[in-house]
Amino acid sequence: MSEGAWQPFRTPLHYLGLPRSVTPPIWRERRAGAELAALRAARPAPPTPPEPGAPVLVVPGFAAGDDRVALLRDWLREGGWDARPTGLTDGRRCSSRDLAVVEAALVRLHTETGRPVTLVGHSRGGMFAKALAVRHPRRVRALVTLGSPLTDPFGIHLAVRLLTMWMATMTRLGRRDWVRDCPFGDCCREVHDDVLAAAPPGLPFTSIASRSDGIVSWHASQDPAARCVTVDSSHGGMVAHPGVWAAIADALTSSDAPGRSRVG
Repeated sequence: MSEGAWQPFRTPLHYLGLPRSVTPPIWRERRAGAELAALRAARPAPPTPPEPGAPVLVVPGFAAGDDRVALLRDWLREGGWDARPTGLTDGRRCSSRDLAVVEAALVRLHTETGRPVTLVGHSRGGMFAKALAVRHPRRVRALVTLGSPLTDPFGIHLAVRLLTMWMATMTRLGRRDWVRDCPFGDCCREVHDDVLAAAPPGLPFTSIASRSDGIVSWHASQDPAARCVTVDSSHGGMVAHPGVWAAIADALTSSDAPGRSRVG
């Protein structure tokens, strides 16, 4: 897959994406526990919101619910943000269905507060955040993505591709209501087209990626419209990594023009 309009995969073999899909160093995902310990030992100060109680949604990634990003959400609340959950419980359904839950949360929070909402999204949650910024530019104040494949929605490791195929099989057998045939059909075309679309002009947008990400190709996280920051982190550990939190704090207090820098 390359940047452009969404095209379904022709066959399961095509979807596996070999050999490119085994390129991310998945063994480095074992660092997540050590990264959490480092965060507990030295947490960065939370960013100060532009005004007290500024609303923010923290969007979890694939196969994860709001509890997966609870530490990050609580950290933002400590800084004075009105950080809300999205309503996602496990994030295992098709992108179109899970995005609808997050979209409803965004509209509700914007209506309730009367203020544009900052979106912080991890992995697929960052894809959702980008899609919502494209759909609702007046409702979104700023966008920060963490390890999100924004220029190639399927720039992911073979292990995740196999997982989604198994989940789709369980759904077809009637044992679960998870992902369906998303890679091979049009059910999520609109989601992927919005992810691949240009971000609204003037939107403060930071994409944080790790060159040692074991799940998502860090190249796919380099959105041309974003201020791209690279860190040294596992993929799963990005939501609880001191260097990533420092980069988030910088992103939410900075209005720098797009460019590349390194943090952590």
